[in-house]
Amino acid sequence: MSSTPSISSLAVRLGERFFRHNELQDAYRRLSNPTVRLTSPGACLAYLILKVWARLGLMQRSRAVYVSRYIAANTSDEVTQLQVFSSETVHQLLNRIYDMPDVIVDPTRRKTVNVLVPAFEFRSMSAGFFGVFQAARLLKDCGHHVRLVMFDNFRFDADAFAKSFKDYPGLEDTLDALECEYIGERKDPLRVSPADDCVATVWYSAYLAEKIMRRIGGRPFLYLIQDYETNFYAANSLFALADRTYDMNYHALFSTTVLQQFFIDRDIGHMVSRGLKHIHFNNACASARPERRTFLARAGNKNKRTLAFYSRPIVNRNMFELGAVTLIESVRAGILDPDRWEFRGIGLGSCVIRLTEDAELLQIPRTSLKEYQRIITDFDVGLTLMASPHPSMVPFDLAGCGTVVVTNSFLNKDQAYFEGLAPNVICREPHLPALMDGLAEAVARAEDVEARYQGALDMAYPRSWSQTWTDAHRTFVKEALG
Repeated sequence: MSSTPSISSLAVRLGERFFRHNELQDAYRRLSNPTVRLTSPGACLAYLILKVWARLGLMQRSRAVYVSRYIAANTSDEVTQLQVFSSETVHQLLNRIYDMPDVIVDPTRRKTVNVLVPAFEFRSMSAGFFGVFQAARLLKDCGHHVRLVMFDNFRFDADAFAKSFKDYPGLEDTLDALECEYIGERKDPLRVSPADDCVATVWYSAYLAEKIMRRIGGRPFLYLIQDYETNFYAANSLFALADRTYDMNYHALFSTTVLQQFFIDRDIGHMVSRGLKHIHFNNACASARPERRTFLARAGNKNKRTLAFYSRPIVNRNMFELGAVTLIESVRAGILDPDRWEFRGIGLGSCVIRLTEDAELLQIPRTSLKEYQRIITDFDVGLTLMASPHPSMVPFDLAGCGTVVVTNSFLNKDQAYFEGLAPNVICREPHLPALMDGLAEAVARAEDVEARYQGALDMAYPRSWSQTWTDAHRTFVKEALG
């Protein structure tokens, strides 16, 4: 899986070499709209190749690489440089929020809760998507008819997805239990009943939720907020458009109490002032705590200890650069001795961090959830950063297995928050000296394997979704959706 970005980049470079931009653009448009005419042999050939690429599930990443390279290639300080932006290109850059599917009110349709699911691939599915699907299951368990609405343009194969879901505990029968409709190609409108409800699951899906609910009377939608997504962007169009969603008409289901408190303290979107309904939940982490005897034998008899770095170079909020320099300087300062430590990257992307001339951190390829749960039981220390009021699931994944984890504070996210949930987590300011100090403490604590295991036992953060959902959540759903 870690090879996906390099494969996509290579494919994009080959496409740029053999096809003109307008040929690739027309071929891509034809994928989602069969009425688009292909007027050249190059466009026809590009279309056939893109069909194959889409079936392999590589279209989303390749499209992002191509758009980025195309804009970079057409950007210059010279006044004479011409930049060409078509309607299709601009809409794609804005996550198609102004190019949403048509919505038709159909009185014959059954009352439904529409959970709006953005594009994803199982090979790179993050914890946030588990939250989306488990929230959909909660709504089903509360007696609602639930439809997963795949509104993004991506390769969706219901049979393949149903098979893939079987590898994720608690989601095995998701496509059997829930109605599912793919409308990413915009060929047909989305039909809703006059009594339907919507769940937005990512900021740009809130625009479709708003459109649907306005069409049927303007009731609030349910907004599954799993991060402060405005912060995903520098001061640009997407920053402003993401932030606008918090001013919409909704009830909020927040991932973690610390994220909810962040919104409350700052009255984001005037949520408190407007008296919007809201509740938090704790996404179940992926920690599978080993049996005590196995853990003590393995952790206590190592020739080398192992450090895991949550390495996601392509995701800005995970502060890859700060984490990498923390590791490099910790090795240089003697906090981490390469003769006694092995270094591994877990996350998304493919990279190597050169710690010294002779020592490197190597990225572990993406794996299935079950394999991930097995791998993380072998780490002694973790470094996982996130520039967000959300804590991320990885600190809990690791801490619940007996790993001593260093993470960063962010506004109201601090050591006090983690102490009440996961004793194995050390929270420090996102600043090189502070993080190095945290790693020094983690290295020392890693030697006390009994205390590490006790910390895993004492973790109060949920390990399963049956622990996540409570009667309070069921009451909230009833009040928010009826």
